[in-house]
Amino acid sequence: MTTPASRQRIHGALLGLAAGDALGATLEFMGPAEITRRHGVHSEIIGGGAFGWRPGQGTDDTDLTIAVARAYAGGYRLGAVTEHFLRWYEGRPRDIGGMTAASLRRIADGEEPLAAGAAATAAAGGGGAGNGSLMRALPTGLARAHPELCAREAAEISAVTHADPRCVHACVAYTAIVSALVEGAPVPEALHAGRGTTPPVRAAEVDAALATSAATSLVDLPTTGYVVHSLAVAVWALQQPGTLEELLVAVVNRGDDADTTGAITGGLLGARDGAAALPERWARKLEYAQEISELTPVLHALRSHHPSAEPLRG
Repeated sequence: MTTPASRQRIHGALLGLAAGDALGATLEFMGPAEITRRHGVHSEIIGGGAFGWRPGQGTDDTDLTIAVARAYAGGYRLGAVTEHFLRWYEGRPRDIGGMTAASLRRIADGEEPLAAGAAATAAAGGGGAGNGSLMRALPTGLARAHPELCAREAAEISAVTHADPRCVHACVAYTAIVSALVEGAPVPEALHAGRGTTPPVRAAEVDAALATSAATSLVDLPTTGYVVHSLAVAVWALQQPGTLEELLVAVVNRGDDADTTGAITGGLLGARDGAAALPERWARKLEYAQEISELTPVLHALRSHHPSAEPLRG
């Protein structure tokens, strides 16, 4: 059901992802001790970091999330998603994950998208389970209320660059959680929706991440680029009683892959709490704030469309 409240949660999810990305970008690759020494508790969007970001600038996390959202706004086709990815890739982004680069290079050379993703994943072996598809999965959960359609599209968008079952399963589960939150489901019910998905191949590591207890200490949760670690942190944060601001600050101050962990977590928290939960001092700095406002009603309208019987489209 589409309601004004669900529209606010869609807006909040996109803003939360962009804010988590921008907040964490300053701390990427740092450890907690270095963060404390250099920033105390980092709680402001100030840019900088390893790639010299402008305050509020989107890294690849937000760039690719917006690319997926634009593809939905134009009428979802997997080919449209890859076209938006290629446009971004050909702009020579300053930060791009290895799996994403390997797959998009193949697609730019004419390889079919899903074949390119499968080949790049196979070449990476066990190292192909990064969080590079999970970080951009959010729009599918925002645009799709029908569980089967949401799962199908989340799986194929992941597989364009990250075909490892852990990545695909994580994206399918994450988007199911997001979709339930947008509908106003309580957190336990939303997590149940994520655990109840049926990805093409189940990954036990992802099931374990989805079962992360609220009682777990954040210091015991790694914030690396491994997709299972990122999902576990986001699930942990979603279950905490703190505000979006408090939880995003806590998560990014763990460092390491801080921008992507912040983005993935921020998407869930924003879907839980709505746009009003985002501090105004953060929101006004976000590079994509205006486009997010424009995409929100479009994604909201798509939730009432349930083409569950449509065939896969290229």
